[in-house]
Amino acid sequence: MDQQATFWHGVKDAQAIMLTYLPVSFAFGVSASQFGFSAFEALFLSCTMYAGASQFLVVALLASGSSIWLAALTVIALDIRHVLYGPALNFLIQDRLNLPKTALWAWGLTDEVFARGMIQLSQNKKQWSESWMLGVSLSSWFSWALGSFLGGLFADQMHRLPHFLQAALDFLLPALFLSFLLAAFDKKQSHVVMTSLIVASLSCYFLNLSAAIFLGILAGILAGLFKHYVLQIREEHP
Repeated sequence: MDQQATFWHGVKDAQAIMLTYLPVSFAFGVSASQFGFSAFEALFLSCTMYAGASQFLVVALLASGSSIWLAALTVIALDIRHVLYGPALNFLIQDRLNLPKTALWAWGLTDEVFARGMIQLSQNKKQWSESWMLGVSLSSWFSWALGSFLGGLFADQMHRLPHFLQAALDFLLPALFLSFLLAAFDKKQSHVVMTSLIVASLSCYFLNLSAAIFLGILAGILAGLFKHYVLQIREEHP
């Protein structure tokens, strides 16, 4: 009988997320410092908001004189996708959930934590537990908060880093999320992923990045619906 994973197993499985969050959140702390925020204010934002990459936009808006309400509405609009993460995980969870624990790990459902949870539920469902999910969620948040604080403290030293390293920080989060997302799929969904990537790549080349993101998502949705409602039904009812 498979033993459920513990909190410390979750911390161990979150190492890839933590190592990625540290440099990106460090860059956020530097950005916040450049806009006039202190290291403690950067830490406060990461503790109360925890909006990932959206925090870069928030500090820019607040520094430009925008109201806190406008900044809050902007973050909600950018991160509305997170509303779907909980129900998507709950659909795969068979155990009865403990409300206090669920509230804690659900608060930390970033893109990467969600993807890691999906991998665990799709590949090792019997070992999934809320304690494991707490380990992944809280350790990921801790690394983000720590990086934000350190970035604010050492912002004056950022110019000493090579330019290529500074540019690489922008790609760490999407690269990590993409690797987790692809790991959660099996071969049956490979054509959905390929369709989305091909359409996104062509749209980026012929149109622009914004169109590529939208059309890539739309193509993936349509490919998934076609697979479920056309191909799968034909296989079940030839």
